Amino acid sequence: TAMIREGDVQWWVLEAKKHPESAPAIIEELAKRLAKLDAENERLRNEAIRSTYVAPTAETDELRALRERVAILEGLVDETSGERSLILISDRMQPARMSLARARLVARGASPALNSRALLRLRCLLLARPRGNILLIGSQGHGSVLRASDAPSPSEDGIWPAADGDTPQTGEWLSAGVAIDSPPRFWTIVTRRGFVRQHIRVTVDQAVAKGEPIVRSPLARDEARAIVVGDQGDLLVVSRWGRGQRFPQLSISSQGSMAMKLDPDDQIAGALPLSSEAEILIVTAAGYAIRRDSSRLKAMKQPGGASKPLIRAFDTLAIFRYEPDAQLLFLTYSGRLVLAPVADVALEKQASKGTLLHDLSRDPAIAVVCVPAAAWPAA
Repeated sequence: TAMIREGDVQWWVLEAKKHPESAPAIIEELAKRLAKLDAENERLRNEAIRSTYVAPTAETDELRALRERVAILEGLVDETSGERSLILISDRMQPARMSLARARLVARGASPALNSRALLRLRCLLLARPRGNILLIGSQGHGSVLRASDAPSPSEDGIWPAADGDTPQTGEWLSAGVAIDSPPRFWTIVTRRGFVRQHIRVTVDQAVAKGEPIVRSPLARDEARAIVVGDQGDLLVVSRWGRGQRFPQLSISSQGSMAMKLDPDDQIAGALPLSSEAEILIVTAAGYAIRRDSSRLKAMKQPGGASKPLIRAFDTLAIFRYEPDAQLLFLTYSGRLVLAPVADVALEKQASKGTLLHDLSRDPAIAVVCVPAAAWPAA
């Protein structure tokens, strides 16, 4: 047998003491029995592993399949019972939610979407999924997160916000906002004067929970202007005067960097992360848009330096990734919603005035969002 009994051990010890010359033989016999015992233990261990884990492996595969089905069903729920909505944010960080179906009806009817008081208060227009969240940053750098589905809908007469007294306790005013479909690892935040810094998403969540400021610009009276995903690729920043700069997000200093040199009267209008080369769309408040190929916009090794002209305008409003079937949805000073397809925007190799999509010179846009074709509900 391969078993080692207690009596065997005692006998080997006594024999080794009485007859030291027999110690090598005793050790050799012990080694043989230990080898047999180890082999038997290995066999039993393998059997135990198979008997223990075969069933759970099948269960894991089944659970994985169930999770995939749940994910598909959740996606169907989003597409069928919860179309994307417009999220309108006031200067006091009060949200309102308007379905795209209603937005399209308002745009076709050419009637004001909001009353005059609401228009004076509007600061941000976002496109959000019903299960998504909204990250807002105030003028003093504090952040807050709200669920898109919790935002109330404005009344039929466009009255929103509901009350003048609902000012945040911090006394801050909205400076930037972003819709969150899936939380990234990093956020990149660009301020009005061009200070750019990356933030680990977890630390942003912690700052929001603790009521601590997220943005700390070294420039006086500076505040967040754009919040984008900072996980990878380059960052393309554009100013109100149509000038821009592109650089790798990894090159941003841990303490923050200046994105580019700005004229004293200029300011950042928007930012776009580029994980791969793509055509981009730069939109103005007057209703113009220019389409540029990002591969022709050479990236600098690091932030800073002189900016480059991207569009000939002094009222740049936003920058988006170009999608041929998408439509721009403008909100004007008078409260009108204006739809404009981007398919006819010409591709330009150099900075120009761009293509006029809709003449908004007498009623400029204060906000714009790019709506993909797939986001619109069936007519």
